[in-house]
Amino acid sequence: MSDIGSDSQITSSALIKIIVEDLFSYNTVKRKRVFEYYFFEDATLSSPLMNTNGVLNIQYVYTVWQAMNRTEPTINNIVFDGHTAVIHLTQNISPTVFPSFISLQVPAITTLHFKETESDSGLLKIYRQEDSWTLEGLLQSVPLVSFWYNHVLRTVMGKLVTTTGDLLDAAIQQAEKMTLRGQEIQQFGRDLAVENMEKLEEYRTDLHENYLKGIRQWRDTCTLDGSEDSSFQGKEKSHIPVEDVD
Repeated sequence: MSDIGSDSQITSSALIKIIVEDLFSYNTVKRKRVFEYYFFEDATLSSPLMNTNGVLNIQYVYTVWQAMNRTEPTINNIVFDGHTAVIHLTQNISPTVFPSFISLQVPAITTLHFKETESDSGLLKIYRQEDSWTLEGLLQSVPLVSFWYNHVLRTVMGKLVTTTGDLLDAAIQQAEKMTLRGQEIQQFGRDLAVENMEKLEEYRTDLHENYLKGIRQWRDTCTLDGSEDSSFQGKEKSHIPVEDVD
């Protein structure tokens, strides 16, 4: 992982721990060694306050930070996956221009990105460093602001969000009920329309049958009347007297 032969005798996790501890150490010799052996010449540094390029410029940033702040950071945890090291640390901010009792502890995260010096060489160096601080961490570091943030702002925001959520939940439930009721009414309307269509079809069928039945009855009546008239006329002819002609 490094350009130094002795470093190959220790594990990657142990080596990363040494690199990180030396990088954030206020021992300038150890820190300079890390920059010389474990940083690319064109490495970059980015933070919420600044961006810079080149390993020398990154060294200058660390030098200025050490000159302005009397206490080195506390490393809390290191996670390394083979190409990226994530360091959780606490910046112990105690500016040298202020009395030593003025100190703030700001949680921070530093991410070191590694890549191989050459293809398949197995030797890794840092090509990018990213520093980040959370808003919560900055607020928690100031005593009065921390109290106001924890006991006033977060409490009020919690109640505001839960109240808003309760109102939204009630509105959503009411909308769902209205939608369900509308669907029920729509289904009832469809069922009623189908029922009416069936009744109308049944009525048309009955009307047609009654019409045909009426026609048949009328025909039967007319036929019967015609037969009766013919019989009556025959009977009348049979009763007419025949006079003898001299």
